[in-house]
Amino acid sequence: MGNYIILNNQMDNEIIYEHPMNERIRGLLRLEHLYAIIRYHLKNNGDSDYITVLATLLEISELLLRSDIKNEIIKELKRQSDVLNTLKNSEEIDEDRLSMAKNLINEQLSHIQNPLYQPADVFKNNEFIKIFSQRMNIPAGTCNFDLPRLHHWLNESEQKKKEEIRNWSSDLNPINHATYILLDNIRKSSSPINQNAASGFYHQQIESNASCQLIRIKIHSESPFYPDISGIKNRFTVRFMEVDTLTSKQVQTKGNIDFELHCCTF
Repeated sequence: MGNYIILNNQMDNEIIYEHPMNERIRGLLRLEHLYAIIRYHLKNNGDSDYITVLATLLEISELLLRSDIKNEIIKELKRQSDVLNTLKNSEEIDEDRLSMAKNLINEQLSHIQNPLYQPADVFKNNEFIKIFSQRMNIPAGTCNFDLPRLHHWLNESEQKKKEEIRNWSSDLNPINHATYILLDNIRKSSSPINQNAASGFYHQQIESNASCQLIRIKIHSESPFYPDISGIKNRFTVRFMEVDTLTSKQVQTKGNIDFELHCCTF
């Protein structure tokens, strides 16, 4: 698996909340989330960790099979490549960094747009994985008496299990790498703006000549509030919520909340 995705967005004393502004970014964030789960559990060696890794690889496979996300990744790689091409004559651009960024994108494009590349084929066509997938649809279906082959595999050496997982998921690596590159470029594209949500509410209209792919909001990690973000192409709304201690229901806070806003577009 790739070494790119972190499990959560908590950094130092801040928590980052994100909201995709279109379906393409929504799909990328879902992939990133699933790869993060895999990366986390591969650091551990418990039976439940390996079962979670297999189950999550199945989720990634289903996501790729049921959606057009592969083509959306190709489109976004091409779009970002075009953006980089427009910057090549700018005096303020570091040519070495620009060339490196273009090479990273072109490398992933060469893999993913190859007509022979069908991500998740290796994993989904494995007999053991097919059996595991069927049992996953049954509550507690992975008990050792229901699936002795899984029980046998879980008792193999850590080295063998991780090597087999690498082999089974090898054709998913280009998707993983492309997801990281695309989201990393988008996240780094904006400058932070300090904003205030009066009575816990903030609304922003996006100008017609501008665009936004991803909303990011940073607040202090000890804040009792969290942002509930909703948005479409040209506007978004943020409501800061808290949990009512009496009813356990979420309610919009009546206080004024300072936060850091990023409207990201590459």
